[in-house]
Amino acid sequence: MVNQKTHTERQHERALQRKQQRKQNQLQNDGDDAQQNAVPLLNLRIAISAVIALLAVAIALKAFEVPVREDDESVVVNLAGVGIDDANIFFTYARNVAAGHGAVYYPGGESVEGYSSTLFMLLCSVGFMVTDNIEFYVLLINAVFFCGTLISLQLFLHGMAKERLPEESQISSRELLTVNWAASILLWAWLLVSPAYVIWTTVTLMDVGLWTFVFVSGSLATVTKALQPDRSSLHLNLWIVLMLLTRPEAYYLCLVWIVVIIISQMKIGISLVNSIQCVRPAIFCYLITVIVLTAGRYLYFGYPLPNTYYAKVSSDLLYNLKLGVGYLVEFLKAEPWAGAALLMNFLVVFQTFRPRKSTQDAKGASAVVLISLITLFASITPVLTGGDHFNYFRFYQPYWPLMALAGLYYFRKYFLVESLPTMRKPIRVGVSTLALIGTMLLAQTPPWTIIFQSHGLAQPTIANEFQLALGGRQLGAMLTLWNEDLDSEIGEEHKSRSLGSLTTGGIGYAYRGPVLDMLGLNNVEMAHSGGDRKGNKNHAAFDKDIFFEQSPDFFAPRRLNHRIQSREEVFPFNSGNEFWATALKGLDRDERFLEKYSPIKLIQHNEQGLMMRQCTLWIKNSLLSRINVRTTKHFSFAVISDTIAD
Repeated sequence: MVNQKTHTERQHERALQRKQQRKQNQLQNDGDDAQQNAVPLLNLRIAISAVIALLAVAIALKAFEVPVREDDESVVVNLAGVGIDDANIFFTYARNVAAGHGAVYYPGGESVEGYSSTLFMLLCSVGFMVTDNIEFYVLLINAVFFCGTLISLQLFLHGMAKERLPEESQISSRELLTVNWAASILLWAWLLVSPAYVIWTTVTLMDVGLWTFVFVSGSLATVTKALQPDRSSLHLNLWIVLMLLTRPEAYYLCLVWIVVIIISQMKIGISLVNSIQCVRPAIFCYLITVIVLTAGRYLYFGYPLPNTYYAKVSSDLLYNLKLGVGYLVEFLKAEPWAGAALLMNFLVVFQTFRPRKSTQDAKGASAVVLISLITLFASITPVLTGGDHFNYFRFYQPYWPLMALAGLYYFRKYFLVESLPTMRKPIRVGVSTLALIGTMLLAQTPPWTIIFQSHGLAQPTIANEFQLALGGRQLGAMLTLWNEDLDSEIGEEHKSRSLGSLTTGGIGYAYRGPVLDMLGLNNVEMAHSGGDRKGNKNHAAFDKDIFFEQSPDFFAPRRLNHRIQSREEVFPFNSGNEFWATALKGLDRDERFLEKYSPIKLIQHNEQGLMMRQCTLWIKNSLLSRINVRTTKHFSFAVISDTIAD
């Protein structure tokens, strides 16, 4: 007779079966950690990420609100209302593309790739098709990219990079949950309390938010492919294509992704040939995309690389490296936590080459190791290209989110030491988290506190870039209206009156007529002029011979907020302006310029005859001689001789 099992025995068997099932499910999840169901409380983390993205936008906008006095009343002006000057370059191309003119800087002009991100320019073109408020549209998509980056990092932190504990661990689920939430909060804080990251990825209205999102997503797809080599390369290939459309740096960054996968395979004993076989679809996708982009660029624009490359980048590699190393040093001085983060990334990678006692720990750290390797390779990019001239280190912001992951890995290991249960007490974890956030908030130049106190004008500042865009739009509209007044007075079509610009974003967006960028970004002939591109970073392409060949009717307009007595005080040749003296290579001393151009002070009046605004600009003498009146409906002007009276 078969012995019947008792109720207790049957319960015990069912419990064992459930335990075995959980283990199988865990193994399955370990095989695909990137899936959303591997992240606890995913919906809550997504909701918090969305709130943080909106909060970041609000903080950045608030930081640049400046109170001003107008008509004895105090009003608030937001300097970030139209983005920075370079963002307006994107808007100008996007508007022309949306209007059917093609990739030109002004209708009827030459085809030129004067923008740094094809994908972002196309997104802006879509914006012009759906709304008249391009600034709000771009701010909104930047907030979406900010949120997407946060969500992707949270999925990685609690998915592929989640903490794996031994089966018989004494750490409770509550303790693990506390430490994981602390890591999530630190990750959110890492991004939110950094003014440089928030400002560059949101209110500048630049392509940095898109660049960051695509780079982070592509890096995470790279890690997934490296850990699961049998998985389809479709997702990785998609991010390779998007990255190549997003930034010129992608030629290098996509190779970094491919090389990291090869290294990961060779690390576990796979031969080089078989490792390359693993990423053959990605290599094929990379090569095809590069060939198509290069061929398309050559057929449409006439050159294999973007026009910005020819205008900005020196052919002297040693010179670029010198500038790039200086850029990195200044970045680490301004962001001390970045140095610590990069050091922890290096340590994570370095430790993988040492023998380990626990293969389980190695498995748990493998995702972080690969991300750290990508981060270190990516951080070299600004060094190779010579850095950037903007404040707040634009070229390091796309890599900023990944820098934190190695530190969060060590944070969780520190607070989840099996033999030290007191370390996992919620109060200790909470206080440590708050202390780290406090140091993040203050250990940077400048911190949010100083930025808010100064209304965004604290040094170093990016406020001048917003002011250039605002002032440029005012100048462009002012000169356009003056052209219309001149049409009625001298009977000439103002479309023939070209404008030679130096800061060309805002003014190029607002001016209705040919805009000739004298620094070459949007000017093919100037960008391909001779010279080694040494001097002012990104502002060293000016060529005097080409300037006189193109001979713009107006040159270098500038808002005027003070009294001016002589032509030596007229921008850009006024004393003490060494930047433009270097960039323009002594143009003010060239006899051809002195014979061909004269400076004027242009004043705009309202209907009541009161002065609204004034500016200075250089005007061709041949045009000046044809203007037979000094006063029109809305304007008056005076030629600035050696000395004048206001």
